Amino acid sequence: MISSTSSNTKKHLYIYLAITIGCGLFSAIYEYFSHQVYSNFMVYLFAIPLVLGVLPQLVFLLAPWLDIGSAWQKMLHSFAIATLTVGSCLQGIVEIYGTANPYIVYYLFIGAGLLLLSIGVWFANNFRRRKSFLTTYSK
Repeated sequence: MISSTSSNTKKHLYIYLAITIGCGLFSAIYEYFSHQVYSNFMVYLFAIPLVLGVLPQLVFLLAPWLDIGSAWQKMLHSFAIATLTVGSCLQGIVEIYGTANPYIVYYLFIGAGLLLLSIGVWFANNFRRRKSFLTTYSK
């Protein structure tokens, strides 16, 4: 029997795979029409949802005891991935266009902050779960 956590993890895995493929197609098409001007931010746009979305979901699918994230933690993680992906896309567009924008760096700071907050909430949930496990079974 498949648990709801496992099916939820599979659903998130498929969503992140679709986002990864969509980002790869978008960057390929955008750079095809960019007259041989390339940006690493656009070339590797697919890597952000792949590394931060698909790989953790694969780990959680293979090791379900690690998936202890709350809805709050998963929302923060999704927002971090979205912020970093959009920031990379915008930086790639600006570089291909041949200009600079000093405000795009905020996407990196905000995305990294959301990612660190998400990881912190995950560790807090892990600590709370292990602490309750130890107090329950140490008697």
